[in-house]
Amino acid sequence: MKNINKIINTIKKETKAIGFDQTSDALVGRFLATLVASKANTKILELGTGSGLSTAWIAYGMDKKSHLVTVDNDERLVKIAKKYLGSDSRIDFRVGLGEEVIDEIEENSIDFIFADTWPGKYHYLDEALALLRVGGMYMIDDMLPQPNWPEGHDKKVDALIETLKCRDDLHMTQMDWATGVILCTKIETDKETNQWNPKEYNKHTAFVSQLALPVVALLDPQEGERILDAGCGDGTLAVEIEKYGAKVVGVDMSAEMIEACKTKEIEAYVGSVTALPYANEFDAVFSNATLHWLKDAKGAVENIAKSLKNGGRFVAEFGGVGNMHHVVVAMQQVFDNHLEFGAFENPWYFPSPEEYRALLESAGFEVRYIALIPRPTPMDDIVHWLDIFANGITEHLSKEQFEVFKSECRDILVETIYSTEEGWILDYVRLRVEAIKVL
Repeated sequence: MKNINKIINTIKKETKAIGFDQTSDALVGRFLATLVASKANTKILELGTGSGLSTAWIAYGMDKKSHLVTVDNDERLVKIAKKYLGSDSRIDFRVGLGEEVIDEIEENSIDFIFADTWPGKYHYLDEALALLRVGGMYMIDDMLPQPNWPEGHDKKVDALIETLKCRDDLHMTQMDWATGVILCTKIETDKETNQWNPKEYNKHTAFVSQLALPVVALLDPQEGERILDAGCGDGTLAVEIEKYGAKVVGVDMSAEMIEACKTKEIEAYVGSVTALPYANEFDAVFSNATLHWLKDAKGAVENIAKSLKNGGRFVAEFGGVGNMHHVVVAMQQVFDNHLEFGAFENPWYFPSPEEYRALLESAGFEVRYIALIPRPTPMDDIVHWLDIFANGITEHLSKEQFEVFKSECRDILVETIYSTEEGWILDYVRLRVEAIKVL
């Protein structure tokens, strides 16, 4: 491609004229061109064409046999890109949803992905990464604070970075350069990373463990400590805790999760937090995303206290008051609309900080820290969340009734927790607590 600087300047001028301010950084563009030029006959996916600035840089680095698919849902912007780049037969322009384009592409067939929009970045991430061949690269930018970020966007950025850090199939480099670039290379792994079925749980809700890493930091595991992971799931966080030199024992009600936990060489047993068989045994009890499933909150707290040594600490995070409010309201409404479904029974316990503090103190704990943490969380599709987490509510429904339930919940929730810009954002509110056993 000749006259790259002239094309870039012309596109910038036309983009500014229509009032669009989210243009690409020149340093990022040159880096894109350099990376693309490192491979011959490259298959490339750009998620977020915009007005074509990054597209132009990618094309500048491509050889004659390379091919680029680029997609954006803003026809005005794509029109500018096609005006200056549309004659390039190596580029396939799409106007539409990034999710649909991702779904059309064969897995393990793409060499390079540049994700500069919501699909493939803040949601539909697993599906996008599944397209990469081993050795393929995934690049994102705008990971440093930008003046045009909406309120709360920093939390989404932090969550995305933690998600990428935790993947076993990526080598990741985070650069505090330009607008903040992250470059990942896909690697071979023997572990299942994209699949109460542990594989499906990890595929659609890996964020549950990934967003809990700050709670592990609050736990501050020490060399030689014995720590009980109450509701250990597949052992992802137990592995993180043992990296500090502590010994973890996991307990979970799901036999499937316990088997997955044992494959990670974590000592684990099937059991309930309300019936722990331990007394004065552990230096700490850790729990993530479990205690809101236990309606007998008093029994759970008393069993946790019994399991701890005097002076032992209890660190946990789970759903607090207001957690998944819109989803619970939608499920209740669907049940109300279908009397044949029976009565809606909410399986969750979402306490306020004041309520849970009182409960802890009654069981002999001194509360060092307790707070509600709003955590809007991207999800690939609310239907996948319902498949995994609504099973206790819908286990008595027929297969046909369950499909109706999910479809009608989705129709309601698309008005409250979905937008074309951000996709599905779960209205999570977490209660985080640190307490010490003093009695």
